[in-house]
Amino acid sequence: KNEYEVINQLRINTENSNHRYDVMLLINGIPVVQIELKTLEVPTVKAMKQIIDYKSDPGNGYTNTLLCFMQLFIVSNRSNTRYFANNRPQHFAFNADEQFLPVYQWATEDNRKVAHLDEFADKFLAKCTLGEMISRYMVLVESEQKLMVMRPYQIYAVKAIVDCIHQNRGNGYIWHTTGSGKTLTSFKASTLLKDNSDIEKCLFVVDRKDLDRQTREEFNRFQEGCVEENTNTETLVRRMLSTDYADKVIVTTIQKLGLALDGGNKRNYKEQLQALAGKRLVFIFDECHRSQFGENHKAIKQFFPKAQLFGFTGTPIFEDNANYKRVDGEEGYYVTTQEIFQQQLHAYTITHAIEDKNVLRFNIDYYKPEGMVKIGGDVHRFAVVEAILNKH
Repeated sequence: KNEYEVINQLRINTENSNHRYDVMLLINGIPVVQIELKTLEVPTVKAMKQIIDYKSDPGNGYTNTLLCFMQLFIVSNRSNTRYFANNRPQHFAFNADEQFLPVYQWATEDNRKVAHLDEFADKFLAKCTLGEMISRYMVLVESEQKLMVMRPYQIYAVKAIVDCIHQNRGNGYIWHTTGSGKTLTSFKASTLLKDNSDIEKCLFVVDRKDLDRQTREEFNRFQEGCVEENTNTETLVRRMLSTDYADKVIVTTIQKLGLALDGGNKRNYKEQLQALAGKRLVFIFDECHRSQFGENHKAIKQFFPKAQLFGFTGTPIFEDNANYKRVDGEEGYYVTTQEIFQQQLHAYTITHAIEDKNVLRFNIDYYKPEGMVKIGGDVHRFAVVEAILNKH
């Protein structure tokens, strides 16, 4: 059982500094969260700057006391509350003029911002929530010695996948827009599943060789050596059959997986994998709108009937934008992401990302033609292209 303590107005005096910390939260006697509070008329960036000044002072408490275990900082002027991870000086700098800052607002599952301190405290600082945030939803980028804290929508997505597997509730997909950090989300989901004894394997599946390398490098950037390279299908099959803990999470391509399940392959990989046919495997597909609309999905479901499939996509296929037609007998119908993965587990769309400044806003140019021009006609298209080229 964890013990939680709250300290306010802690003062640390040294020869070089005289710091006073508004609020500190301790778990099992270790200070892990520092909260700096300002009055309503003072912007939260002032509190951030104060934390930086404290950390920059010679003889500061963050280097020679238990404050070196600090994980999270929270700043608030009551109406605006934000949180961010502690870090080394090279990863710990804030500029009020920068658009992209590693400082986040908490949000509800439907992406409603939680800015007021009272609501933030109720939702974020609840014992279980805070304990999970510190122990499960922070990532050390080992290659850079950089601490990252996950954004709210990433946490909700990971929780949704883990809960779905724990309750064995079928498949699901995560609609998170491009540029929102899907790799970190999938990495955290995979690593949490690594310790789930009910799961035999977790395969993260991409649809191109270059993405295989890129994803593997990203995973290993978060945790060195956590994913090995599958140079060919034979290596993939060997690692799928391995009982080594290091081989529980595998990054591979849909093409290699398809070859492994191809009964006509002369190397007979499918027969070798029979030992896994009745096991619980988890498949997580990156950009599932591309890799899942084909025979590979059918082969996976047939060979691994107990498998659970999860997809990440920034552009899910709905009925009104489906462009792949599947014919089942005499009935023809369009395949949507929902049909493939059964249920949407969480959504964070381009609108939310623009609001959070996680992606750039759209740049809208207005084109006014001379005279009557048919929208979509040749004159209209050429004029739009010319306008874009002239500006860029």
